[in-house]
Amino acid sequence: MLSFLKRQGENGDGKGNMTWLILIGAAVGILLLLFGSQSVKGETEVAEKPYSPAEDELILYQSYLEERIRVLCESVDGISDVTAVVTLSGGFEEIYATELTEKGETYVIVGSGSSAKALPLSRAAPEIAGVGIVCRGGNNAEKRQELISLLGASLHISSNRIYITEAKS
Repeated sequence: MLSFLKRQGENGDGKGNMTWLILIGAAVGILLLLFGSQSVKGETEVAEKPYSPAEDELILYQSYLEERIRVLCESVDGISDVTAVVTLSGGFEEIYATELTEKGETYVIVGSGSSAKALPLSRAAPEIAGVGIVCRGGNNAEKRQELISLLGASLHISSNRIYITEAKS
């Protein structure tokens, strides 16, 4: 390569070498941009969280309910090795203070200007859409009915939203 750089251009003034150096430099720069950004992009993708904070909160709540149901079911005589799955409909709902005015019902606003916001009162948990239970003792009709009644009363859901089956041996 050094011999190539020492040679002069076709017309003997060295401009041909300069052109080649610029083209090679540009090609190397483009390759670095293309391949260098891919490795950084791959690292960034791994580092990003797969869920938003609201989704994380829902997953934690769902896991809490599943563990609570598992403990409750395993406390029933004849039921063991419980796996519970809970399906939620929607997410957490913010409930804000309202007041009646001449124009109708409006939110109570606290603060002023850019810091003005509605006054939160509470948060409503998402509704439980269904519960699936797999357990030992789930094939016994009496135990299954007992669990359905227990879960329906404790979770405030109807019996058609609860399914219980026997775990495989």
